[in-house]
Amino acid sequence: MNKSEFREVINAPKEKTWEVLFTQYGDIHVHNPGMISSNYMHNATNGELNCERHCQFNDKLSLDEKITEIDENNSFTVVVTEHNLPFIKEMSATYELSSIGSMTSKEVTEVKMTSFVSFSPGFMKYLMRGQLGKGLVQHLFGLKYFIETGKAVDSHNYSKIFKSYK
Repeated sequence: MNKSEFREVINAPKEKTWEVLFTQYGDIHVHNPGMISSNYMHNATNGELNCERHCQFNDKLSLDEKITEIDENNSFTVVVTEHNLPFIKEMSATYELSSIGSMTSKEVTEVKMTSFVSFSPGFMKYLMRGQLGKGLVQHLFGLKYFIETGKAVDSHNYSKIFKSYK
């Protein structure tokens, strides 16, 4: 499995970040500009151990993922259980949240996402790594923007927001 790490600093308390990232697990599409929709599966209504979600990237590409490990308010791991993404064999990710103090009397949280991906054929990692990494960076930036402003990010507004939001 190929390992990549991505980080984003969010001007919000750790608890609020956990609420959006974990508790609202099935609604990832509101802060991930690479997804057109997402929903809980199997009658779930919030994030919890073994909770599953379906993520739709476009009319053809989608994946299902499941929460397999939790350290309450600190970290959780998701594993892709089904997908139709080309050249990808297996995928998982661990999200870790850390309080890193305050800026201008506001609490600040760092989100670290560690992604694990294997490819078939194996050489595709050299061609796909950049594209996957870009999508994960957009996801974490969208998470930051959504938590800090309460406004959704999608493929139509992402570029404008990314260029203007600091």
